[in-house]
Amino acid sequence: MNHEQMASKLNEFNTKNIQSMIALTEKSIERSHKLSEISFEATKSILNEVNDSVANVMSAKDPQAVFAMTQDGSLDQYAGKLFAFQQAFSDVVREASEELAQMTEVGMEQMKVSLKDSMDALAANAPAGSDSIVSAMKTSLESTLQGVSQIQAAAKEVASNVEQTTEQAVKAFKGQVATAKKTVAAKTTRSAGRK
Repeated sequence: MNHEQMASKLNEFNTKNIQSMIALTEKSIERSHKLSEISFEATKSILNEVNDSVANVMSAKDPQAVFAMTQDGSLDQYAGKLFAFQQAFSDVVREASEELAQMTEVGMEQMKVSLKDSMDALAANAPAGSDSIVSAMKTSLESTLQGVSQIQAAAKEVASNVEQTTEQAVKAFKGQVATAKKTVAAKTTRSAGRK
């Protein structure tokens, strides 16, 4: 392989990297836009409902009426909306990390193939007597590629852990809402019993 062919291969490799970066940037912008839409709609909806609920609480004549409002299922309604928001948000983040992982993996595989091809071409055109240097370079390349594979595996594990942690947080929040609902119900029952 002559210098022009090596330069052409390097140029092809750089072009693929630039295309991958552009695709990643476009995906990031798309996901950010989607997350913004989800956040805006959820916030708008919840604020409208909270505003209505506050108006109802302010118009209540006595504490018993306020407690009755807590029993009408509005707490469940808000919790349901928050859970739906969290789920939609998590889905977008999960899709984005899966796409990113897939694109990164494809890019890394392309890089590995390109580096191995370049090393093979270099070895084929190496001057006589440079076998030990070529062998050392190949060993170094293999070690580097093994390190890249380990980094890829670690990145997948991190993404999996983030997803599991998010799911655990949602479950904990659901548990807190259920506990709050039971507490309100118990207080309402005690207050009604005193009258």
